[in-house]
Amino acid sequence: MTTNDGCSKLEDLLKAETNVIKKHIDKHKYFQHIPNYDDGVIDFISKYGFIMKELYCGYACINRSNCNLAKEYVPKDKESDKQLYLL
Repeated sequence: MTTNDGCSKLEDLLKAETNVIKKHIDKHKYFQHIPNYDDGVIDFISKYGFIMKELYCGYACINRSNCNLAKEYVPKDKESDKQLYLL
């Protein structure tokens, strides 16, 4: 359950984002012509961080239905929510 202070699953979200970044950072740096690792991570997060947050908070987080922070990311119709589990 989320408290007024923020996300109770923040550590899980950050682990998921870290795994995605590690998996894709070399290709991202290559295609964006970014030689430095740290600059590549910053660029990746600025371009794709909102997508990772929406996917995690709106579809994967077990607390999403009770979380004030995730409200904007949770699918509005139940059919969209079910689709995640059909994949």
